[in-house]
Amino acid sequence: MTQLHYFKGRGRAETTRWMLAINQINFENVAIETPEALAALRATGKLPFDQMPLLEIDGLCLSQSSAMIRYLARRGGYYGETDNDAVWCDMIAGTVADFAETALQAAFQATTEAAVEPLKARFEKFGPKFEARLAENGTGFCVGARLTFADVVLAEALTGYLEWVPDLLVDTPLLAALHRQVLDQPGIAAYLNSAQRYPMAGETYVIDVARVLQRVLPAHFPDQNRFVPIGPLGEVGY
Repeated sequence: MTQLHYFKGRGRAETTRWMLAINQINFENVAIETPEALAALRATGKLPFDQMPLLEIDGLCLSQSSAMIRYLARRGGYYGETDNDAVWCDMIAGTVADFAETALQAAFQATTEAAVEPLKARFEKFGPKFEARLAENGTGFCVGARLTFADVVLAEALTGYLEWVPDLLVDTPLLAALHRQVLDQPGIAAYLNSAQRYPMAGETYVIDVARVLQRVLPAHFPDQNRFVPIGPLGEVGY
């Protein structure tokens, strides 16, 4: 059984879930909810660099989301038809990773306004570039004449933005059409409507991550150090 180990939420594992979904690979979310559970996972030796997410698939233990995404792209034939297609997929996926970071951080902001303004600013920078690429390619896809993993990761990132800014794609019709097309793919549609799909990240997710990593909560939370270990003399330990 394919397993994906991560916090109890979307986070940096979500693009991997979408790539599993587009490949219609059944998988199990293994939620790491305590420091002890993370320590136990590390003790198995399955984490090559002591980092999550961890994808167990085909007898492999894969670390780093970018590596997982590309493995699944190759496995399912979503890397384009030519070397030129493949390098465009890589360039777009790398850009999407930068673009998506703002949405990943949104739940950690103190207010909705503090989350939304950076998202709008980031989209103003990247949105027109993605739209221009779709126009240049002229097929409705980012690369070549059929769906690639570049389309999937871009649609996943846009979904994260749209949850905060629902009218984001009004002025980018090609992006809006691509987003709809990816969401209509059978595997993606099934995943998004399944119990495996975690809800939009909020305070619960932020607290869960701090608990597992034993880290300080963002400044707007009460008792910021509630999960930080206390040393023998009462000092906070990091």
